[in-house]
Amino acid sequence: MRTRTDQNSRYPSNTKSEILNWNFAHFVKGHSDKLTMMLTIAIVQFSIAVMMVPFLGYPVPEAWIWLSLAAVPHTTYKIALAKAYELGEMTKIYPISRGFSIVLVTSVSMLVFHDELTGVMLLGILIIVLGTFGLSVPENSSAVRLSGVALTLCLGAGLSVAAYTMLDGVGVRVGENATTLKSIATFAAWLFILDGLGMMTFMYFYRGRSAFIAAVETRGRGLLAGFAAFACFWIAIWAFAHAPIALVAVLRETSVLFSLVLGKLFLSEKIGVRRSFFALVTFFGIVILQFS
Repeated sequence: MRTRTDQNSRYPSNTKSEILNWNFAHFVKGHSDKLTMMLTIAIVQFSIAVMMVPFLGYPVPEAWIWLSLAAVPHTTYKIALAKAYELGEMTKIYPISRGFSIVLVTSVSMLVFHDELTGVMLLGILIIVLGTFGLSVPENSSAVRLSGVALTLCLGAGLSVAAYTMLDGVGVRVGENATTLKSIATFAAWLFILDGLGMMTFMYFYRGRSAFIAAVETRGRGLLAGFAAFACFWIAIWAFAHAPIALVAVLRETSVLFSLVLGKLFLSEKIGVRRSFFALVTFFGIVILQFS
């Protein structure tokens, strides 16, 4: 599947998506009950999407299989990330999960879907991957390291991101008018509905009705996080319809830079010389992609 690259639109849109993405992640990490916050976010996204459906209608029939498949990793991502945040720092967990997803998405998009990436683009992606993984490296040997369980959850979250990225990217392109705003909005709305149903079902069996009572109690921060997450994913899905999947994914995952700053300012997580260096490396990779 060869896709065109919209030079005029892909980067500004993904910059907005990056900012909203770290904002959504901050709300989750900053809450005492990470899973409850994820549930609240899913409910907000679900509610917005349900209100949009009367104006959008249904997606094309061939998109349903992609929507159904994509909803699963969207839900598993929320669960894995929430559980990982319970065990480690945001500035370690987020870069690992996002860096891992970049590697997977780039490999699959080139080998399976034949997205066209130039040598300069690949260089920029490689630098971003190295910088992203470097951000998770402890500053010194005495620093608290991630446990095996936390690392497994990080990789699980990254695998989920890679899976839903590829499925979203392919699914949103299905149909004759796939790049129209209505078609993209319809796909996104139904994805949020299925994802929300998945998360609500999981939490009901995991915690019962108490999960939803707790979600109501987080409605203040939850509404903000839900709107941020909705906008973040909607922008990314729009970009998938206009640009190579790997490029969209890489630029979206550079939200790790914002998570680093946020972790320092609001979560009192340490940023030393080593992480500052890898942040610059990541930024350099973004610049290369910007001018590729």
